[in-house]
Amino acid sequence: MLTQTSKRGQKRVSASFHSPPSVPSRGRSPLSARQGWRGRPERLFVPRPPAPGGPRQRPPWGCGPGALPGVPRGGASPAGRPGSFELPGAPIDNIEVSGGGVLVAGGSCLYELLPELRPRRRVPPLAEGSGCGEPPGVRSKLLLPYEEPGGGVLLAGWTRASGSCEVWERPAYRQRFNRTEVVSCLPGGSTAGVVFQQAGAWYLAVAATYSAGRREAREGCEPSESDQTTAITVRPTDSLLPSEELGIIKYHVEPLHFVDALWWGGHLFFPYYRWKAKSGTDPEPPSMAVLHQLQPSERGFSLRGQVYLDCGCRSLIVSSSLVRQGAKGWWVGVFNHSHSTKTWNATAVCIFGMEEMREQACASTHFAVNENHCEERSIKKSPTLIHSGLAAVYGTVVLNQIVLFLGTDDGQLLKAILNEDMESNCPEVLYEIKEETSIFPKLRLDPVDNNYIYLSSANKVRRIPVANCSRYVSEQECLSAKDPYCGWCSLNRRCTLKENCTRSNSTKGWYNISHAPDKDLKILLSFPEKNKHIKIHSIEPLWISTLGKSEITVKGENFTRASDIKLILTGISGCKPDIIKVRNVLNDTQMTFALPPTRKEAKSVCIQADGRRCSPAITLHYVSPPSLPLFVIVPTVECLMTVTCSGNESEYHYLTPSLSHATEGKVVDMILKVETTFIPCVKLHYHPDPVFINYQLHTELDPDLELKIYVSLKVINYYSLFITLRLSVLKFHYSFFFPSFLVAFIVTRYKSKELTRKQSQQLELLEYEIRKEIREGFAELQMDELDVVDSFGTVPFLDYKHFAIRTFFPESGGFASIFSEDMPQSRDQTRKDESFNMLHALICNKNFLVTLIHTLEKQKNFSVTDRCLFASFLTIALQTKLVYLTQILEVLTKDLMEQSSNVQPKLLLRRTESVVEKLLTNWMSVCLSGFLRETIGEPFYLLVTTLNQRINKGPVDAITCKALYTLNEDWLLWQVSEFKTVTLNVIFEKIPENESGDACQTIQVNVLDCDTIGQTKEKSLQAFLNKNGFLYGLQMDEIGLELVSEEQQRELLDIDGTSEVLEDGIRKLNTIGHYEVSMKTIPMSVDYSDEHCHLILPDSEANKDVKGAGHKGKQKFKVKEMYLTKLLSTKVAIHSVVENLFRSIWSLPNNKAPVAIKYFFDFLDAQAESKKITDPDVVHIWKTNSLPLRFWVNILKNPQFVFDIKKTSHIDGCLSVIAQAFMDAFSLAEQTMGKEAPTNKLLYAKDIPLYKKEVKAYYKAIRDLPQLTTSEVDEFLTQESKKHENEFNEEVALIEIYKYIVKYYDEIVSKLERERGFEEVQKQLQQVKALFDEKKKCKWI
Repeated sequence: MLTQTSKRGQKRVSASFHSPPSVPSRGRSPLSARQGWRGRPERLFVPRPPAPGGPRQRPPWGCGPGALPGVPRGGASPAGRPGSFELPGAPIDNIEVSGGGVLVAGGSCLYELLPELRPRRRVPPLAEGSGCGEPPGVRSKLLLPYEEPGGGVLLAGWTRASGSCEVWERPAYRQRFNRTEVVSCLPGGSTAGVVFQQAGAWYLAVAATYSAGRREAREGCEPSESDQTTAITVRPTDSLLPSEELGIIKYHVEPLHFVDALWWGGHLFFPYYRWKAKSGTDPEPPSMAVLHQLQPSERGFSLRGQVYLDCGCRSLIVSSSLVRQGAKGWWVGVFNHSHSTKTWNATAVCIFGMEEMREQACASTHFAVNENHCEERSIKKSPTLIHSGLAAVYGTVVLNQIVLFLGTDDGQLLKAILNEDMESNCPEVLYEIKEETSIFPKLRLDPVDNNYIYLSSANKVRRIPVANCSRYVSEQECLSAKDPYCGWCSLNRRCTLKENCTRSNSTKGWYNISHAPDKDLKILLSFPEKNKHIKIHSIEPLWISTLGKSEITVKGENFTRASDIKLILTGISGCKPDIIKVRNVLNDTQMTFALPPTRKEAKSVCIQADGRRCSPAITLHYVSPPSLPLFVIVPTVECLMTVTCSGNESEYHYLTPSLSHATEGKVVDMILKVETTFIPCVKLHYHPDPVFINYQLHTELDPDLELKIYVSLKVINYYSLFITLRLSVLKFHYSFFFPSFLVAFIVTRYKSKELTRKQSQQLELLEYEIRKEIREGFAELQMDELDVVDSFGTVPFLDYKHFAIRTFFPESGGFASIFSEDMPQSRDQTRKDESFNMLHALICNKNFLVTLIHTLEKQKNFSVTDRCLFASFLTIALQTKLVYLTQILEVLTKDLMEQSSNVQPKLLLRRTESVVEKLLTNWMSVCLSGFLRETIGEPFYLLVTTLNQRINKGPVDAITCKALYTLNEDWLLWQVSEFKTVTLNVIFEKIPENESGDACQTIQVNVLDCDTIGQTKEKSLQAFLNKNGFLYGLQMDEIGLELVSEEQQRELLDIDGTSEVLEDGIRKLNTIGHYEVSMKTIPMSVDYSDEHCHLILPDSEANKDVKGAGHKGKQKFKVKEMYLTKLLSTKVAIHSVVENLFRSIWSLPNNKAPVAIKYFFDFLDAQAESKKITDPDVVHIWKTNSLPLRFWVNILKNPQFVFDIKKTSHIDGCLSVIAQAFMDAFSLAEQTMGKEAPTNKLLYAKDIPLYKKEVKAYYKAIRDLPQLTTSEVDEFLTQESKKHENEFNEEVALIEIYKYIVKYYDEIVSKLERERGFEEVQKQLQQVKALFDEKKKCKWI
């Protein structure tokens, strides 16, 4: 039950029932509930108690599903399908919700359902011998549940007994009484009522069509003369008797049809229209009648007045809903034109303020009152939504946003979200009924779980989720959808309802639309105006399936003299129209377009050319595709088949295709193809080939030949038939695939000379293309230069904490958030918890820590991942004790050498399979972070920037990220066609939040005509950064791109209605060239799926004919090897930057090496000497494995470790080539590569020998430097330790280390017991475990 308490303690419950205007629904009549009544003298029915021993009154239906035989079907359904309840053999007349479930009326019976639509109770008629469906024709007119202090009450109105209203006590369903002449008894009459409380008493305000005059007379339903014109009454619910004291309002002259009854702000509201409007003969708009109290102390109500509701000259109201938003109230109505033709704008949603209607209502044109208060007034509203066939509406408020649920006459449930200006988004289709039956005018939310809504149609109620949040796969999609029901659950990493997000009460757990961008700022482009115009006569066809249409024909005038011709397809308002580019201008009077697939509805179509106003709109109908039609196949003499689909009067004629089959015949499937969708139909039989008897050849008609073939067909009554065929070069395209009872013999003759000539032309074209590509590649190598960015602003270095986290945990993103929390500026170490102090002391015991590491590494399930994580936790825990950490590193490295010395010493430190190897990587990162930032950072960032610039100089496929200019053959885009540079003047609008910014900026941006809209936006934002030295302030997904002229603005999108659709439904992304933005115009201003493509076309499209200016015949012949020169040109363009970076790494500025490198290289030299290793190659390999392989390569391949940038997959591929060349420079192996070697190796083959000489000189120079003293190394490590104080939460690292200790506790204790000198350590370890166990009990950790 829906209850609202006002400031004066008033409550209301409202319901309505009326016959919605009939709206054509593609050939089927919508099931509309019928209502009506009022009439004779009042008769009060009170159920009599049963006589002793006599038959008892029929009890209400049982309390659960299947309690009694004949229970209607209902209840929860399998996952993924809505719950449903189905009435047996009768349509649903009425539906309402109460506090604990759903009430459904139909077939003269009342059903109470649980919220999930499982049956709870059935209430049949009380008359003796009556059952559900008896007497036939009884319809529900009113369902009003409300709560009295003693329990629930239900008012149920029916067309039987002159419009009776039963008063039931719930939940026992004991009937108090039954009052007649309350509701309309006319099948098409309306009844609308609302229950409200005032001064402690409950009242029913009911408006009904008690009489329709002579239009709809019905025996037994004639009202008394005094009640002939009664329209609105107010009655007490304890008797339901009308009285003048409470209020009786009568209509004047014309009967009225009431749609709803509302109680708001102490006033009664009744939306209605004149009865004759149903027949389409009344142009007058609908109205709202308002009743008020004469005196606050009095109970009676009188007519305040009426006000016309103008919603675009629509004269009928189909459905109604009251939306309460704080102190404000909004009435939402679905309006319909009275004419029966279904057009794209037949229905509309208009929203009116309750307060405005109350103030404007003063006239009494339609009612018989003593005085006329004022002149007629009208409130005109622009439609919030326009649609071809709306049938129901329900409004609610979610997160302070109005959400409308809309039902259509063809079985769709839509959801629209309104902004502050009552403008709708593009409605989402929540559900579609397969049978396409019209939605019942009343929609209701689940009273227990508001995340479901009840959808009624025909004899079935369905429980539908209000949102499909799972359709949004990313946080960006989830928030950009701006659905107030959906939010991003950061805990589950998916888009969910708030109730489905674990720990959703946390303010940080679930993010909704309040976090989405409010503004959609546009980057503007303009183009010059042209002066042409066209005229449109017709569009064929006007009925197509929701799968779209590959070709429609538009007929008119002046087509060849116009340019920029497009078709604008507009559906329900709030959705962006589809803008479709002309496919082919056949001549001055005909052109064709390809229409995209879309939702089921009627749309408006207009044609626009040269940026001028659209032609007058024409209605185009998108309807459901046929499903398993029946076919009648009739052979004809012309070898055609007549195919007739059931339910469709059209006939289709198609040539029978040939089929190779065995002599005994063949059974094949007949398949209907609707656009790109195949629908299986029937099986057909092919019979054996006919026997040739004779033929005659006549050559007088050359070049066409006439051939007469005499055949005998056994399957057709064994008679002979002769067929005359004209021979020529023929091509056939079949839309249907099926066999035939007749075989058509098509003889095709190709002239060998003509074929030879065409082949020669193709070979010449191929030779020309290969020559051209080679020449252009050679010229590019000699002449092309890259404009290297000398100044790129401040290098976006990451701070030390984030640099360290990304190098410590490159593949464990979960730890990044744990260790990224800011620590206090100063911490008192003495206040650290005792358990952490003791654990830290244990780790600082060198013997224990080394023993611990060796013990862990001997455990079989201590994986490589565990070893790397343990090393990183240890590095963080000892960040402020680098001297001690270095000592541990020395010991573990020596132990590792002992393990490897008897096998292959050259493999030392080559992989990361032990704790010490990962520890060395982390130690290098910590100790070289300063050197990396001060010396290597700038040349490294210049390389990444230059590489990006080079890649974007040529075409880049937006789907695969492959590019024409690259270093990596795997990322080479060789399928690209010709392209050209387009210079745009881009206007950047001022960001409202940036008060200090300029009003706008115009910046020249060079793009390519093959760039997608997304790529154009990226280049525009990069140009802004290059010019200003700072970012624009908005992300790419927060801005749009528009073409602007004086007459129009057109948003450019990667995918829209004009996008080219290839076979199998693959859509090609729009480009700058697609929108015809070129140098001639002098302009002034997404993850994609497998269903999209950009520059790399599907294989099936590669050899198709290319249409359009500048492209004739087949696609150009492409060979990948023709474009390998692009790799070399890219290498040449960035060569100086790469060499500068390499030499920054292996040079010694001021003849000084970084302390960490000098110290560790000397340590390796000393270990080789102590082990009497005389092979210099071994030490060289040790140094290479410890520094270039373990540190520098990791940095070179991952610039995002050092800079605040995003690394693309393509950049990763190019950096891999550079990193390989870098490592080849440190290799001692001689490279002997042949012509078949990988291009990634060949690219730097000539440079590697020079690099090797420089590397050897680098190693020698470091060795020749004076050895560092112990105090110098300790001083350096101590300074580094101080730099990193308070960077990390060391306690978190200690907890992670303890987890490993407790996991292998028994093994560690056993090892300590076997070793001498660890007695005290064992006691400390036991104390640590006891302290942590106590914490665990208290849930502190």
